[in-house]
Amino acid sequence: MNEKPVPFLAEAWINPVYRILDRALETLEIDGPESFGRSLVIELAALREMAGPAWTDEVVPIIRRHPAVGIARECPLTRHAAYWPRGYRGDAGLLDIIYRHQASDSGRLSEHARRLNSAVQAGHPCLSVRHRRMLLADAIDEAAVATPGAEIMAVGCGHLREAEWSLALANDSIGRFIAADQDQANLDRLEADYGDRFPVIAPTPLSVRDFLRQKPSSLGRFNLIYAAGLYDYLPDSVARTLTKRLFGLLQPGGRLLIGNFGTGIPETAYMEAVMDWPMMWRTPIELAAFANNIPESYVASQSVWPDATGTCWYLDLRRS
Repeated sequence: MNEKPVPFLAEAWINPVYRILDRALETLEIDGPESFGRSLVIELAALREMAGPAWTDEVVPIIRRHPAVGIARECPLTRHAAYWPRGYRGDAGLLDIIYRHQASDSGRLSEHARRLNSAVQAGHPCLSVRHRRMLLADAIDEAAVATPGAEIMAVGCGHLREAEWSLALANDSIGRFIAADQDQANLDRLEADYGDRFPVIAPTPLSVRDFLRQKPSSLGRFNLIYAAGLYDYLPDSVARTLTKRLFGLLQPGGRLLIGNFGTGIPETAYMEAVMDWPMMWRTPIELAAFANNIPESYVASQSVWPDATGTCWYLDLRRS
């Protein structure tokens, strides 16, 4: 991870930022790691609002030079997010840590690191990610009930941990399951973990660019296509085009389900400044607009709804 230099014009922010983060360190000494973690979330959220347009380029580089950030990164989840071991943000290994999956082994943690990790894991984004795994498993099962032998594709599948919670996969009632991802390491892990257990799952190397260059018609048609953690990183123009391409791969009556983290999450500033995990935070209206390029005559229904935590929004499209 490369830290940005502090711009000359940002020097006016140094004292205010350090006063705020010094207070967070006092909380650590007085009340312990959990209070320190909560204090950082609250203080950084207020600072982000106060900084406005100066936040990303001027204020964040100052924050990252304060000792509080180094202490916060002793949390294994925060550390993994900040240092990008796969070379990109939000990798599947990070999600495994959030899931507390057996594949994620952070080694023996100090008491301080363990308590920090618990505080971060209790936040809205982690709760939402864990809820998402269950939500996707339900979507898979619903598709199998509606269409015996359903054909499904997960785009940007990561390690596909929702597979472990799907009754339809466990009962071998899925006809075809394409697990598409651009990271071969994810596909290798998926094959190692689920190749014998769920032989219907076909790890398939496909990137967003592959979908955008030309419609991969050789994939066939699907009853369910979902992309749960991909759109958080896509520019609007790419997201609109990808939505149209994926919708075009649905069978009549098929469903396209797209997730995106929303605006106004309390942990946004912490994720951006300490975890180096910024996203394309979007409103329901912005998410709904990704379907604008699809002719209305092809859309049987369209809705946007929040998850149970109110953190992530889902665009839910049905093809006529």
